[in-house]
Amino acid sequence: MRFMLVNQEGPHHGRTCSACAQPLGSSYVRHVPTQRRYCDHDCYRRHQQTTIGTLWPYSNSLEAITMFMAISSWSWMMQMGALSRLLTEAYLRAHNLLTTEEGDG
Repeated sequence: MRFMLVNQEGPHHGRTCSACAQPLGSSYVRHVPTQRRYCDHDCYRRHQQTTIGTLWPYSNSLEAITMFMAISSWSWMMQMGALSRLLTEAYLRAHNLLTTEEGDG
């Protein structure tokens, strides 16, 4: 979170808070990357938490790590299942060709 506290300087444009739409006073908080303005640090923090909560539905890092591990394990198992099926089919075709050639001779 990168922000700047602006004191004694009214905003030139966007005279309302980006989170609660209240008019800004002579002191306000500005988020540096997006240039959004907030009436105070509490309003800025609340807006950042709700934004992150909307984009990231997991409440803690352990839950997120568990979810990523489950997805990667499932993906790995799907790939291994496809590989084993292909190897089995190739073996059966080769075995079928060998038994067919031996029976002709």
